[in-house]
Amino acid sequence: MEDSTSNDSVIDTVQDAAADPAAPPSPFGQHGTPADRWIKVVTWALAVCVVGVGAYLGWSVYSDTKLRETQSPGARAVANLEAIVTKSPNVAMARVRLAEALMANDQQSEAITQLEAALQLEKDNIAALTDLGLVAMQRSEWKSAEAYWTKLVPLLSGEDMSAQDQRLADVYYYLGTTFVEEKRYEEAVANLKQSIQIKRDSSPVHYMLSVAYQRLGLPDMQQQELTIVLAFDPQEAQANYDMGLLLLKQGDVAGAAELFRIAADRAPDGVTEPQKQLDLLGSAATRLAQAVELQKSDPKRALIDARIAAALEPSNASAVRLVAQLWETNKDPKRAQNAWERLLELVPGDAQATDAIKRLTSNAK
Repeated sequence: MEDSTSNDSVIDTVQDAAADPAAPPSPFGQHGTPADRWIKVVTWALAVCVVGVGAYLGWSVYSDTKLRETQSPGARAVANLEAIVTKSPNVAMARVRLAEALMANDQQSEAITQLEAALQLEKDNIAALTDLGLVAMQRSEWKSAEAYWTKLVPLLSGEDMSAQDQRLADVYYYLGTTFVEEKRYEEAVANLKQSIQIKRDSSPVHYMLSVAYQRLGLPDMQQQELTIVLAFDPQEAQANYDMGLLLLKQGDVAGAAELFRIAADRAPDGVTEPQKQLDLLGSAATRLAQAVELQKSDPKRALIDARIAAALEPSNASAVRLVAQLWETNKDPKRAQNAWERLLELVPGDAQATDAIKRLTSNAK
């Protein structure tokens, strides 16, 4: 028996439900660095949801006052979409949207049931395959995830270019991430590069590529990719930490300390690795005393100790002031100006910093 409501009208109803800004967020998470994966392979695959579920989960025409008063937004979204599916059970996309609402409401098993039902109705439904792939990744079921992504690549490759670029780029990224988790690093690199060819400005893809290169023993390539990530987001904690480790191996202790400081300040709660690296560098007082002692006889060495002191204790105005002075002594006016500006943040109105900034700005013209 066919539904009395057409497929188009049902999907329009689901989409119209998106108007409420209180709709629950994507069940697959937002872009960021998961704390439980710190210093392991950071799976940012759950961060870029191909299906913009947040755009669909609002109030539907089936909402009523009682539901609004007694249920959470997530539960109301589920109830609204269940009503749509009950009315039109043979519409695959209605089941997909219900599945996404169930995921947002922490009902994963029920969501999987709906996604599988959607595939029974439309075996090549891109949204259902994508969501199942993301769920598999979330569960660390990498072989299942790989199967979904490898099926999606030819499906999306065959679509009109105007519609498929973004989604195909994401699928290559997910597949590359899956291969990293499976320790198939060369295949990971190949797929991540495919993603970058389509979408060059994706920080998560460049980061995952840096991980693959690190696992392949290619630190120069890893550093190249981390440089791109930090160009997009200079405060990204995991990338700063990884780059800090590379600089440490290269003997740039001051540069590493500065990156570890950013990582420590931006790391998720409970993550202690960046601070542990800083602790290995000694105390700010000792480093600052060494810098002062070497300021005239060896300004380059003094600058290293001063930078480390400032990284160990960012609020230490004496350390920051000495860094600024030594950058000038070592003829790097841009970094000197940055340090003086940092000092002004710590000591508003500082006359020495104000005069230095004016001088350096004037000289730069």
